[in-house]
Amino acid sequence: MEREEKKQRPSWQEIEEKKINLVKEKGSRVMRVNSPIGSTMFSILRQFDMAYANFKGRLGEMGGITYEEGVALMKEGQEIVMAFSDFTARLSRKVKFRYYPPDEIKDYLELLKAQEKNEEASRDAEDTVSTEP
Repeated sequence: MEREEKKQRPSWQEIEEKKINLVKEKGSRVMRVNSPIGSTMFSILRQFDMAYANFKGRLGEMGGITYEEGVALMKEGQEIVMAFSDFTARLSRKVKFRYYPPDEIKDYLELLKAQEKNEEASRDAEDTVSTEP
């Protein structure tokens, strides 16, 4: 019986070449990581992104994830993102670093404010109608 040849690990040059080509792909981001916690967060983010791609593919599929479960998971994810943004803003203020929240977070906060105003206006209108003789 012949022994199967083990796959050789790619060389350092091949790995570097792969990384350079990856940077050229649409949707790629390059980031210098400056801290151990940043490295951990980056690893989590990379895996989350892959899991999210699979999540989208299984959403609403038979034997997959129901839309109700999907909404609950995405709501939880949104809360985690907002909490991390808030933490980053607090940390940045402590060290006098200017934090620029992503536009998506700014837009989300504006949407929440608009919804609160609409709900408040609806309550005021109901109160006005119910207090009239």
